[in-house]
Order: sequence, then C-alpha cells, then structure tokens
Amino acid sequence: MVKANQGGTPQVKQIRVLHVIGGGEFGGAERHILNLARAMDPQRVSLTVCCLFAAPFVQVARRAGINATAIPMRHKLDFGSLQRLRSLLREEQFDLVHTHGVRANLLGRLSACGVPGVRAVITTVHSLMSLDYPGFWSRTANLCTERVSRRLTTHFIAVSEGMRQHLVSEGVPREKISVIYNGLDVENFLSGARPGLFRRQWGIAAGVPVFAIVGRLHSVKGQAYFLRAAALFLRHRADARFLVVGYGPDRPALENLARELGIADKVLFTGFVEDIPSLLADLDLLVIASLSEGFSFMAVEAMAVGVPVLATAVGGLREVVEHGRTGMLVPPRDPDALAQGMQWLLEHPGEARRMVEAGRRAVREKFSATAMAGQTEALYRRLLGAAEDGP
Repeated sequence: MVKANQGGTPQVKQIRVLHVIGGGEFGGAERHILNLARAMDPQRVSLTVCCLFAAPFVQVARRAGINATAIPMRHKLDFGSLQRLRSLLREEQFDLVHTHGVRANLLGRLSACGVPGVRAVITTVHSLMSLDYPGFWSRTANLCTERVSRRLTTHFIAVSEGMRQHLVSEGVPREKISVIYNGLDVENFLSGARPGLFRRQWGIAAGVPVFAIVGRLHSVKGQAYFLRAAALFLRHRADARFLVVGYGPDRPALENLARELGIADKVLFTGFVEDIPSLLADLDLLVIASLSEGFSFMAVEAMAVGVPVLATAVGGLREVVEHGRTGMLVPPRDPDALAQGMQWLLEHPGEARRMVEAGRRAVREKFSATAMAGQTEALYRRLLGAAEDGP
C-alpha cells in the first residue's frame, strides 16, 4: 500500500471507493457521506457516490464538489441496475464498495461479487431496520434480503456502540464491526449559517419561541409525539411556533393531526430544507422525538451551532446527548415529557446556555469530521492489507 515517489519519499497509494446509497432523501446517512467526503484527503482516498434514486442527493453531492452519479432503480426489483452498477465498478476500477441503507446494501454487495479489483465491501449501519419499515410485509422482505446478503459484507461500521450491540445480537461477529461516530466539519458547517434568514422567510418575529423537529416524515422519527407536545406547550406560551422540517410518507397524516389538535396555525410544514446551519441558527430548541436512532447527526449539528437539544433516550442518542450536561433526554413516546422539557429549557436560559457550551466542546472533542475520516481511512487500509495478505 506504500510506494516511493521520484524523490524516494514514501507515498501512500490512493484508494478508490464507491459509496452506494439510495439518495432519495437527505437525511443523516447522506449528511454523513458529505462530511466524510469533505474530510478525506483526495490524494489518499478517491471517493465517488452512486445514488439509486435520481434526486435529491446526487444533486446535493455534486454541488458540494463530490464526484456523484445516479443509477436510478425503476422499482424495487429492477435488477437491471445491478448490471449497470457492475459496469461502473469495472470501468472505474474501484478498490472498495461502501454501502448505506437496505437497498444500497443489497445492490452494492451483489454488484461487487466477482468484479476484478474490488477487494472488500463495507456496510455502515445507520439505523434499526425493524423500525425503519413499520409495515409487516415491507419489514419482513427487507429484513430477509439484508440478512441473506449480509454475508457478502467484509466489515461493518456501526455509528454508535448501541448499534454495534444490536448487530452482535443479530449474529454479526464482534470482530467484524467497528464503531465510528459520525463527524462534523464544524468550521465549514458554521460558515454557511445566516441567522434570521428563515424567520424572515416564514414571517416569524424575533422573540417568538421556535421549536423544530428535523428528519424524514416517518413514524420512527416521532413527529406525532412532537405535535402532541406542541399542543400541550401552547397552553403555557400561545405565541410559540413549531416547525416540522423534512418530507416523507407521513406528511398527510401529520397535517391532519395538527388540525385535529387545533394547532395547525402554529405549525409550519417546511418540506425539505438544505440550508441546515441557517435553519438551526433561527431556533430556540431542537427536538428529537425519535423512537429509535442509530446516531443523531442533527443533534451534533445543533450542538455545534449552539442550539439546546431535547431528545428521547433511545439508541445512539444516549451516546451523543449527555443528559443534564449537553442537552436533555426524556422517555420516548411521551408528549408530556417533551412538553415539560420544552418549557423547562425555555424558562431556564442560564442552564440551557451551559448545556450549549458543553455541547459545543463535545462536538469538537468527540464528533469531528477529521476523526471520522481518519478512522474510516485506517479501516479501509486495514481491510485492503488483509485482502492482499489473504489466500
């Protein structure tokens, strides 16, 4: 893996990696890839992204200067995309395939089989699949395809220790799993923040409390509990506004719930927002009401900006948010606890500021993009070294 240049100085061989992801949304896994790509040294790791949907992530990645392509699947059983992906691997001579998400896992693993030069497949596990697919048939089908194809993965990256424990409980050998926390390029992230932008755009005056929940509109993200908590909070502070940021299949049901609760005039469904730094800069509090989280990149981003975080004590969130020190944790599925947390943080600004400062320190110490990229590259090189030393 090391060769000498013309001057005799050791030169590390560049690794060519293809990241395969659905890319039909812009969530934590997509932001993870953006930050990883930005933090990698392109002389050491050449990173390309392949999306299985035509939008939106491939466009976001290209705007960020990342080499990105799309091989859209027309439907879930469109295995013609498998051949197109295999052709891409052969033509571009990738060393590694790195997959994210159940559909990308299946296609990425199968496409790598037998392709000359592809020496390992890595899968990053960002979330619990059992909760990502609430419908019985879709959950069963995806669990089956994941477990059947899992043996084709050389090594797994878990985004939290809790996620590693879950993989071990499902039979993945512990030695095949590395924990690498998601990381943020803090300076780059904060440089794009434009405070006041979204308040002006949405007509929300300065001084009006603004709470937001950010993520795909899916039952696992707990937006329904956020809305029920909003209805309770509004009994104490009638001028507050609540943002539901993101898009997904649950939007009609959530809009109906807001109307049923009588708070539709206080809730704004924003749709997809790309400018997350500016959005966070206009918040008084970020709420994460998830029923499950492998990690929570949004919590890290909020702490970096200096926004208090109120989150549910589930999965990797318990590793990101330290209760009472860098934010507040409450039980999941509990609107009363969420509403009480909102009220307490708003009424105790001194304690909230202390949590914000501790959160900022934690981001720089534990959740930096530099650390994430360094650990990921080290894993790549270890796997390639093992492949070279193997039979």
